[in-house]
Amino acid sequence: MYLNTRKHYLSQAICLSSILGLIAQFLNSISRVIFSSKLNEPDMLNSVIFNFNIGVQILVVVITASVFIYNRKQLKAVIALVGKEDSEEMGLLQKEFNPRGISTLRAESIYQLVEIWASIMVFTQIMSMVSNYEYKRFVNDLYAIIPMENYEESVVFSQIYNSTHGFKYIGMFAALIIGIVTTAVFLKDRFLKVIAVIITVFFFLAFSLFQMITFDTQIKIISIVWTSVIYHGMETVGLLLFSIYLARHYKGL
Repeated sequence: MYLNTRKHYLSQAICLSSILGLIAQFLNSISRVIFSSKLNEPDMLNSVIFNFNIGVQILVVVITASVFIYNRKQLKAVIALVGKEDSEEMGLLQKEFNPRGISTLRAESIYQLVEIWASIMVFTQIMSMVSNYEYKRFVNDLYAIIPMENYEESVVFSQIYNSTHGFKYIGMFAALIIGIVTTAVFLKDRFLKVIAVIITVFFFLAFSLFQMITFDTQIKIISIVWTSVIYHGMETVGLLLFSIYLARHYKGL
């Protein structure tokens, strides 16, 4: 069977999750401004900032899971209205008598995509917490070796930080790319496949070639790590655009 085109279970869940991610990134940025203390200490080693960020991530995991569980439950209730033995016949009747008023994919396929994206979104948030904790331990050990007591040490520290920071995002980035490609396979969408390849190329260029941009503000040395920018941009603005694309180009998604 197919869904009514007015329903958007998949794109709605992804959209809400991406907006939630944007809010989380905003709160984390504010916390770095408010709670930043030692001038020569990386923000990751600030326990107040770290604990605040972890608290925000836990909240994001709970709300994200709730959003997908709700949409999955609603979708399951709709599918249950037609028995499995009648689902195929119902789909044929819908295609014959109401071809413009049904979803692009069958309800069962959309249900599968909702489950796939629920796993991806919850997995990436949990992995983000785990990687943040482990990376904090690494940065703490690095800071003990290179205490950043002068500008030269700060530059060396930042260079090592940049060259290793990408490892933190590889697994989470791969999960999002797999989600986009899987959706593209379901929809037979070449555009999404090409976009996924382009983003992946940029990520690995950032990981291996792009140089970090560093600003010395006389208060702190601020570094822009491109792998971080690409991943966080993808999980927030990128997924928001992705959800809008699905809702506009595919009926019932």
